[in-house]
Amino acid sequence: MLEIHYFSSKNDTQETIKTYQTSSDFLAAQYLEVPDLQDYFAVSKVLLDGEELKLEDKTILGLFNFLNSSKN
Repeated sequence: MLEIHYFSSKNDTQETIKTYQTSSDFLAAQYLEVPDLQDYFAVSKVLLDGEELKLEDKTILGLFNFLNSSKN
């Protein structure tokens, strides 16, 4: 399971959590014409099967790039 903790703006104080069954489900949702999450959303924490991922770019786009490159 992929669990994404994020803020929808830099002034947002309320963290939102979005979950996907697999990282592939997240990637597929981001490829849609209107993606689930905007690229610029700030990511505070990501858990993949209970393990925290270490992202250099802490945005949804950074997460997408990280997961997309690890699939290849």
